[in-house]
Amino acid sequence: MSSSKIPVTSGVPQGTVLGPILFLIYINDLPEYIKHSKIRLFADDSIIYRQIKSQNDCLMLQEDIEAAIQWEQDWLMSFHPDKCNIMNITTKRTPIHFYYNMYGHILESVKHAKYLGITISSDLKWNTHIQQTAAKANKSLCFIRRNLKVQSQKIKERAYQTIIRPKLEYCCTVWDPYTSENIRSLEKVQRRAARYACNRHHNTSSVCDMLDTMKRQTLQERRLRTRLIMFHKITNENIAIPSQNLLQKSQSVTRSTNKDAYRQIQCNKDSYKFSFFCQTIKDWNKLSSVITKNTTTETFKDALTHDVLLDTYPHLK
Repeated sequence: MSSSKIPVTSGVPQGTVLGPILFLIYINDLPEYIKHSKIRLFADDSIIYRQIKSQNDCLMLQEDIEAAIQWEQDWLMSFHPDKCNIMNITTKRTPIHFYYNMYGHILESVKHAKYLGITISSDLKWNTHIQQTAAKANKSLCFIRRNLKVQSQKIKERAYQTIIRPKLEYCCTVWDPYTSENIRSLEKVQRRAARYACNRHHNTSSVCDMLDTMKRQTLQERRLRTRLIMFHKITNENIAIPSQNLLQKSQSVTRSTNKDAYRQIQCNKDSYKFSFFCQTIKDWNKLSSVITKNTTTETFKDALTHDVLLDTYPHLK
């Protein structure tokens, strides 16, 4: 059996078996047009970026924007300038300004932009993303409370684990918060969910006891464990993240230090100091060699037990 032929006048037909392959064929030559900057493609989300040190860099980036326009014209498409934004990611007080344009339309400069589910801010802080994450998770919790009023505790817990917690932990290795305010805003969602699951809403009820009864770790502990697992995958080359320029084995190894320790990266700004590699190297070096010597991801995960994490990182208690 075969369906009748249907002409495709533009774009890629959605919901078809060949759709994803056709889309890749359709878009994967875009980087060939970009000569001066770097470009990242993920389905229909594309980012062109370049380090800006002078006005000449701005002109080169503008040339690449015009090259992208040439690409769309070659493929008989049309970008929507109102849906394209410019973001200057910097902590400088006086950054270089340039009016980038598309079809003569000045592109809007924004402070925050969502990319692949993460809200990136121009100052490299994650306050906005975490606020949005907590609000989205609270909204989902309200939905569950309305629709699962009389269900058992087990079902309520499962609903939290499958619907709410993934929202709180999506890509958390990237934005793991370091300020107490942001940490609390996320933990509050889990604490509300614990009261809902146990049906104990009185102020005198101990949420910590509820979490212990359900054997539920804090989100902060779970994020730390996730970062360590990701770091383990990177160091064992189980994931394609370049790290040669960031990871160097420590030269000063003592009895009390981890034999697999790495040299800490010198950081001045908090946005870099608490980024993934800088923070996780510090946490990794605190682990014992008995744990870090595990070469497979599964055995490393098994070694990172709740008790081990609490003993190694007292701030989690």
